Amino acid sequence: MDITNQNRKVLIIDDNEDIRIIFSAAFEDAGFKVFTSKDGLWGITDVIEINPTVIILDIMMPEMSGYDFLVSLKNNTSIKAPVIVVSNLSQEKDKQEALDNGADLCLTKSDYSGIELVDTVNKFLLSWQANPQQ
Repeated sequence: MDITNQNRKVLIIDDNEDIRIIFSAAFEDAGFKVFTSKDGLWGITDVIEINPTVIILDIMMPEMSGYDFLVSLKNNTSIKAPVIVVSNLSQEKDKQEALDNGADLCLTKSDYSGIELVDTVNKFLLSWQANPQQ
């Protein structure tokens, strides 16, 4: 079953306000309902309240890092949304750590404009729907 973007909710968790604004605008333009959190701690609360279709997550954040967020999310079995890490940490060991902690996809932030990120997320969600990892 295909869901239109109008029914999709994205939660963007990033401590950088400019990134939240840029990514939010791109996802809103694509028809997503957009929610944002400024760090992983707020993100956990928002995930539970919002039940997003997909989560966009930075790694290096105050209060609760993206890695800690992933561990907390993994421990909550009721939350099934895929997590796409979009971070400036571009080394393979950083990406592998995110994947080991529950991320579904890792992207380097500087490689993607907002529009390119939306396109990548849409392609990922099509694949995810066809083969859910739940």
